[in-house]
Amino acid sequence: MDVKPIPGLEHLPYAEVWFHELDDTGWREASTAARTLGKTGLEAWTTTRTPEVAAFLVERGYEEVRRYVVSELDVAAAPDPGEPAFEIVAYRPELAEALYAIAREAYPDQPGRAETRIDEAWFQWGLPGPAFVAVEEGTVLGYGVIDGFLAVARGARGRGVAGAIKRAQVAWAKENGVGRLTTANEVRLERMLELNRRLGYRPLYEEIVLRGPPAPIL
Repeated sequence: MDVKPIPGLEHLPYAEVWFHELDDTGWREASTAARTLGKTGLEAWTTTRTPEVAAFLVERGYEEVRRYVVSELDVAAAPDPGEPAFEIVAYRPELAEALYAIAREAYPDQPGRAETRIDEAWFQWGLPGPAFVAVEEGTVLGYGVIDGFLAVARGARGRGVAGAIKRAQVAWAKENGVGRLTTANEVRLERMLELNRRLGYRPLYEEIVLRGPPAPIL
């Protein structure tokens, strides 16, 4: 069981933990680990594949704070995504500072994440591996990690940058024999969910994030 501070939300009184199954023993173990970290609550992740976990937590005073649709693309069966509307380049280390500036905007702009504080620790946990970067006349507009986070600078939103990155990812996957791509998007990001549908992604299940108190100390 991995109980840890929430990246970008380390200042909050919650420790992050995933539960794929849960009983009183598991809840108490996670709560003890959270207290060791100096936290007074848990931010618990689970999925609609195990609804009994969410029910267990709700019965103990937890409330849902976010929910993500996990979608999958059958790359071979997906239609041709078309040409990206912006130039897309591979991530290079010299782009790190520009991506960091975008990350500092994009993370707190997510639904339910307004309290996020992105600092230089992002260079350890947030730097992309295989990533696609949208640029326009030398200016970085956004980036997307394959099967991971996608961010667009505030000033460039609404121009199709996310769509360009997504199309480049699908085209790359087709060219490189990748069988499937997955993505997770908060349910309130309706435009992103619609973009996924147009590209051929199909919803699989939902991730549920709940916050609540630790188990009482016996």
